[in-house]
Amino acid sequence: MRSSILVVLLVSILAAPRAHAEDSVAVEADAAAYALGGYSLVVRATRASGLEFAVGTGRYRLPHLFVGGQASDAAAGWRATSEAIQVGRVGYRWGGAHRDGPALDAIAINQLWHLEATRAGGDTRYKTLGVGISAGYYVHLGPHAYVYPTASLTIESVYGGTPAVRELEFHVSRLGYAGSVHVGWEL
Repeated sequence: MRSSILVVLLVSILAAPRAHAEDSVAVEADAAAYALGGYSLVVRATRASGLEFAVGTGRYRLPHLFVGGQASDAAAGWRATSEAIQVGRVGYRWGGAHRDGPALDAIAINQLWHLEATRAGGDTRYKTLGVGISAGYYVHLGPHAYVYPTASLTIESVYGGTPAVRELEFHVSRLGYAGSVHVGWEL
């Protein structure tokens, strides 16, 4: 269902007439999600003024490096997968559409986590919402292709489910941070 909505949104945005020659619509993917055994799709619209909006979805598995530091990991053997992630960004892109340069966004990240305790033989699902800021830098590789490395810092909150398996608790940090490299095509 979510994929269908995203496809309809993408087609609608791409088919809509553009008001200014310098406005742009882009489709991009987070290369880090693919490297982590998942996928990603982001649709981004940038106005000539530099104002930009983006929505995205994806899935990925965290490497053990990020979950192995838990006090309960020796007994649990944690594996964490973001089974569904939805991202919304609103921000400003210095230089506007089709140009290299920095961008700063307000970001909201909604995730459904599947947490497995491989040594304890159980699993759970829980939901988090992160709200914060994201910064990145656009580098064009031609008139349409670009890479966009980003870093984000969010305040995280668990709002559904429980990040624990039996008596083994998984500590969800209030401060979330992430980095990624988006690869895109700007029209």
